[in-house]
Amino acid sequence: MKVFISYRREDSAGYTGRLYDSLRVRFGDDNVFLDVSGIDSGRKFADVIQGAIHTCDVLLAIIGPDWLTCAANGKRRIDDPGDLVRTEILTALNGGIGVIPVLVGGATPPAASALPAALQPLAALDAHDMTDERWAYDADRLIRAMVRLAGTRKRPSILRPVNLVAIAVLLICVVTAARYVSQRRSATPTSQAAAGEVGTSSVAGEWQAEVTYEWGAKYSETLSLTIEGRDVSGTASFLGVARGITTGTIEGDRISFETRSQEAIGDFSQPRDVVHRYRGRIDGDTIAFTMQPEGGSSPVPATFTARRR
Repeated sequence: MKVFISYRREDSAGYTGRLYDSLRVRFGDDNVFLDVSGIDSGRKFADVIQGAIHTCDVLLAIIGPDWLTCAANGKRRIDDPGDLVRTEILTALNGGIGVIPVLVGGATPPAASALPAALQPLAALDAHDMTDERWAYDADRLIRAMVRLAGTRKRPSILRPVNLVAIAVLLICVVTAARYVSQRRSATPTSQAAAGEVGTSSVAGEWQAEVTYEWGAKYSETLSLTIEGRDVSGTASFLGVARGITTGTIEGDRISFETRSQEAIGDFSQPRDVVHRYRGRIDGDTIAFTMQPEGGSSPVPATFTARRR
């Protein structure tokens, strides 16, 4: 089982370190995620942190006496949409990952009325107390709760072995069909010119898509496309964070491009690069996309429809 620990250093660093030691004895160093890099910007490593959370079974929200009142620039940090702790908990809640509030230092559960609207579901979750006097007992009780909660999470299905002969036959059929279509298009230059017009002049601009990823998380993604001849540039967001487009091309009603993000498995200091390959078909004010990730923990593609904003 994989565990992600979310906490504020100025609020609960000592308790969190002690709990981390208890959990890694039970689950192993590679299965307990704790940010110890000292980076406070929620935006700088948003993609790395979200990638780590999506590979976990349970997120522990460590809440100390000052968890709600920690402030920056005169306002509560929890009210800032870019706050790291807020982002971590929301990512888990929206992704269907089990969340357990863990109370340390005599803290009490936060009331829903004291939380930002997006975080109010946290107040409805059962909280676990950790006390100095009975730390071993409380840790054992928490671990049992984590195991039960992780068992209720639906894991992605395992892909079945494929028939290589059938794939080879299918590829031959696809290539043959593609050659036939190409020959037909060459024979009808007027239709080809019209398709080219759709692919260039009508695609530039802002597009919006509601995307559900295979682990259950739902995000409103934005694509900002720039077209120069057959080249596509701009940005396409992944997990709500804009990513720069590379190797983008458009041909007739077909568009393709790539973006990149980072994902951490076990160690935030050694994130790995993930390539997202987008393939789309343009139809007026919609583009039907398939996004295939490569290099990350999940190889399952996402399919969605982007609509002009």
